[in-house]
Amino acid sequence: MQPRTGVSWLSFRRREYARHAWRPKLPLTKGIRYMKSIVRTAVRSISPALYHEIRKLRFLYLLADRDNSYLITSGFMKSHELGHPCRQDGTPLPWMNYAIIAFLEQRLRKDMILFEYGSGYSTLFFADRVKRVVSAEHDNAWYETIRHMVGPNVELLYQPLEEDGEYCRLINRRNDRFDVIVVDGRDRVRCAINGYQSLSASGVVILDDSEKDKYAEAGRFYADKGFKRLDFAGLKFSGFSSAHTSVFYRSTNCLGI
Repeated sequence: MQPRTGVSWLSFRRREYARHAWRPKLPLTKGIRYMKSIVRTAVRSISPALYHEIRKLRFLYLLADRDNSYLITSGFMKSHELGHPCRQDGTPLPWMNYAIIAFLEQRLRKDMILFEYGSGYSTLFFADRVKRVVSAEHDNAWYETIRHMVGPNVELLYQPLEEDGEYCRLINRRNDRFDVIVVDGRDRVRCAINGYQSLSASGVVILDDSEKDKYAEAGRFYADKGFKRLDFAGLKFSGFSSAHTSVFYRSTNCLGI
């Protein structure tokens, strides 16, 4: 076919190409699915084990990369990027599992007084949510680091670690009665047990990593005192297995359990 008079050869060829261009026999979406099925079949035929490994890698990629993924929204990926526990926006979190963090975000109140064994980003988290925080730290270098990060409602205490020594008894050297006692430092069993004397009438004790056998004595102590126990389990930023945190409380308690 020749171009009509007055029609450029280039325009003619473009029109002819458009008229005779190949059209897929399947709708585009069906065609894509068809191609994917061909790829899956090819991978399976090479090695079923390889196919399953590729599927796992794809799942992990989606879990770590999608904006609505739990690892993104919880701050897990951001925490690994920055090297400390935080939300996606960088705000500090305790070094605890995400289940207990979500619970405390809802239940802590501005009229509470909190004592904490083990200072850190948790200190900043608690200070934003309660009236006053008293935090005990055994590592002098870390104490100096945190001291420059906390606000006026935080009292930071430095005490060198000695098993069954002054560190675990710091809480009893004060006249305060605490609504919440968080045990997330060293010598945890003795710290948890000594904290009992300094609880307010509605006070609770929170023991992190409570799934470990070496901390079981603390659970038995509070059970003998008539406390109930509520366990929270889940992922924490520092690991890939389930970690537990226990709350020991009485029927009337400041967290409304």
